[in-house]
Amino acid sequence: MGRYFNPPEPPEPPPPPNAADLISYLTLRVKEAAESGGPIFPLLIVGDQGVGKSRILAALAVELRRAGFKVWYDLDLPRNRYDYIILDDLGALVTAWEWQTTAGRLLKKVEILIRNIGRWGYAVAAPRATDVLKNFREKAKHLMLVSRMELKHEYGVETDCDVVAVYAKQVTMFDAQFASHTYVWPLRGRKYCIKWGEFKWYEDPEWREEYARVQAKREDLLRRWLEELKAQVRGDVPGARGDEAALVERARRFAAEELGTPADGVKALRALLENPQAAGLAFIKPRRRFEEQRRALEKALERLEELPGEDAAAARAALKRLLEEGRLAAVVFAKSELVPGAPSEYLGAQVSVYTNPYTRQREHGYAVPLARLVELLINGG
Repeated sequence: MGRYFNPPEPPEPPPPPNAADLISYLTLRVKEAAESGGPIFPLLIVGDQGVGKSRILAALAVELRRAGFKVWYDLDLPRNRYDYIILDDLGALVTAWEWQTTAGRLLKKVEILIRNIGRWGYAVAAPRATDVLKNFREKAKHLMLVSRMELKHEYGVETDCDVVAVYAKQVTMFDAQFASHTYVWPLRGRKYCIKWGEFKWYEDPEWREEYARVQAKREDLLRRWLEELKAQVRGDVPGARGDEAALVERARRFAAEELGTPADGVKALRALLENPQAAGLAFIKPRRRFEEQRRALEKALERLEELPGEDAAAARAALKRLLEEGRLAAVVFAKSELVPGAPSEYLGAQVSVYTNPYTRQREHGYAVPLARLVELLINGG
């Protein structure tokens, strides 16, 4: 009979919330923001390189799209309005633009921009909270990803989680309880135990495609920075012929990335004319030699008239509009898709400062006759 009076076994503690629970929770917050008509759900995700910020954001982007939201997920700023904006690496964005202005001013403008074009909110990632908190502190919730090694050596905490994600409206101090483990460490908030080997979206092809797409752009950005740094270390001063070949190559590569298909010179010309902001171009009225540049562009159009195909026709139409408006010069901005560095001279044009019509920032660039750009791409294609 004694067995009937034995006290029951204590219930098993519930498993700690995992990465899937985290993604579900973040998706729910955006849904609630939309259903209630606001306020928006802004999120700042921080953590050391390799802890999984990109994995979380890629999965969130996919799940939000599946929930019916129009989502922008990339390393660069969107050109239109979206339901939710996700910027994978704010540090990379600032580094790519830091020559334009001070990082603080730029971050402030980035925050204001994405807060207004993200209808129901935004998520941005950065390596360290201190990099961006001074601009986002009062507006964004915080998701901190803390690795097992950081917990062990910085906080004296042992865990079998690969990463502990701590979600909090504000980062505060002192004791916290996580699942069946009770310990003291200076991060308080909703916590998730992430074991990447159990992350279900590893088997999701749509998630993997989003993750791979953005990581490929990150690798391309690193390649461009290395190219720029090597040129600066060598003290290279590009020559005109080298500039021409490099421009054609970069234009074709830009078009291939935009279109998802190999691009010849004419296709690259069309891509530049239809996507000047992304390429780092602006078309302006030349300050001098107007008639000379007008006649040169008319001759370039005659060359295009001889070329068959949809791409040539679209390029002709775009060039005719620019000709009618008198915008006969192409400003190629420094540190752009076409000019990854900032040489003192490019294609025979001295570096100068121009107002970027898309960002309204004063930027370094090179005013090249539009006809020359057209000829280079036609001849080099």
